Amino acid sequence: MSRTLRPITAAMVTAACAAALLVGCGGPSGPDRGARGAPAARGEQDINARPVEALRDGGALRVPVDALPTNYNPVQVNGARVVTWQLAEAILPSAFTEAPNGEHALNKAFFTSARLTSTSPQVITYTLADRAVWSNGRPLTWEDLRGQWQALSGRDTAYEGYSDVGYADIVSVERGASDKVAVVTLRRPFAEWQGLFRPLVPKELTASARSFNKGWLEAPSVTSGPFAVERIDRTGKTVTLRRNASWWARRPPLDQVVLRVLDPAARADELANRGIDVYPIGADLDLFTRARDMPGVEIRQAPERLAGQLTFNGAAGAPLAEEPLRRAVAQAVDPKAITDALVGRIVPGAKPVGHHILPPGDPGYRDNSATLPFDAAAAGRELDRLGWKPNGPYRERDGRRLSLRLIGQATPVGRTVTGLVTEQLRAVGIEARTRTVPLENFYDGYLLPGNFDLIAFEWTKSASPFAHDRPVFQKPKGDDFGSNFGRIHVPGIDELYDRGLAELDAGKRREIANRIDVLAWKHAHHLPLYAGSGAYAVRAELANYGARGLGSYGFESAGFLK
Repeated sequence: MSRTLRPITAAMVTAACAAALLVGCGGPSGPDRGARGAPAARGEQDINARPVEALRDGGALRVPVDALPTNYNPVQVNGARVVTWQLAEAILPSAFTEAPNGEHALNKAFFTSARLTSTSPQVITYTLADRAVWSNGRPLTWEDLRGQWQALSGRDTAYEGYSDVGYADIVSVERGASDKVAVVTLRRPFAEWQGLFRPLVPKELTASARSFNKGWLEAPSVTSGPFAVERIDRTGKTVTLRRNASWWARRPPLDQVVLRVLDPAARADELANRGIDVYPIGADLDLFTRARDMPGVEIRQAPERLAGQLTFNGAAGAPLAEEPLRRAVAQAVDPKAITDALVGRIVPGAKPVGHHILPPGDPGYRDNSATLPFDAAAAGRELDRLGWKPNGPYRERDGRRLSLRLIGQATPVGRTVTGLVTEQLRAVGIEARTRTVPLENFYDGYLLPGNFDLIAFEWTKSASPFAHDRPVFQKPKGDDFGSNFGRIHVPGIDELYDRGLAELDAGKRREIANRIDVLAWKHAHHLPLYAGSGAYAVRAELANYGARGLGSYGFESAGFLK
């Protein structure tokens, strides 16, 4: 089962840069760049990269988040949220992280090696760092990998895992030459194997379905990383992390990292009043303008994998289960107008996203949107053909108005997107009953239960696009719909995903990704809209943090200049 908005996978945790892991990495940046300098290029970061020796010892990095986790287990279906993965980077191991160029980088703090030792069958041998231990004093061992595989394999349906992709193909996880060596054998090739065990949870958590599903509802109990959980304040809605005194790798500069729930509308004031140290600008023009004129604050910007989109509810009985109607609705929405309104002034020349899987700038990216282009006139003709005839401002069929529930987030960006979509649908005679809802109620109240006809939110992509997006297109089976929140299954897409996941040649894999994307456009699975700006407002003295681009967050190297 997989229901992650990241991803995740997902993606997304523990810092990158291989040997330069703890000193920051990326493109040119510094206190004088701000809004005046050019954004970092794709594959670079804009983080005010400095050696750790140039940073003060101590200090707290205060980061705003949308909500606290509903489950602190990042590989459980309800725990697979962006905030939980942010935490996971600081408090949990991971076999690989994402380097600034978007490639996988071995996480050398936890693994001394992870390599293919056979291709037929595919065998991966992981060697854990000798000094790597959990917070309860137990060493990290091969049994932790075995426990995670068993929990996420899908063989025991009592485990509510966020995704079985890759794990379902594992035949065995066995002890190697020592307890620090895990030998993983797969029944068929898995091209994106570096995405496995990202993050890795302790065997105590995977020991039973009950502990896996509910053991970390209130807090994570066994962790391992540069930081540890100091306290969780549910009233004040904060999670405070402290420097892990038992950390065996380079000591983090920061004393604390504080994740604080804060409404986006309040973030500019809090940054100005030194209540937080950074906030994502995204597609919010007001947050961009406020940051540009704020003393002691600079704007850091680097292309990332975030993209806005519109999900259609195609579940049985929903109006948009009728594919021709869904296609007509998709053609009535203008991604360029939405992109211009949201990010055009933040990223001049910004273009709509033309791919469901690969982000702009990826070597395999092609704009396939011509498969189902914006065309209001064509949408109107198709609605006529389907029997939806104009009657006043809206269309009707058999005495029933063409009216759809449109859900957005109660943020400036959410209101802008839903407002524009409402107007665009009205132009072709479709009524949108629009509602914007608080972030803390958006997922559980609307997205997960399918309480919408159209719903707008943002996806974060991954360095493992096939493994990450397979659950987005999976065939719903009862309550198991993965991350396919619209419950739309595209014919032929499973076979292409199987081929892509097993294809070891990167060029051929990209071609398969484009074939999948064309199918997604053809069947109006969901509608890509705009790319995130990759812009962040950051306190100028904060180093090794900010616009991470395609890389990991980097909490363990962040700090304040001396």
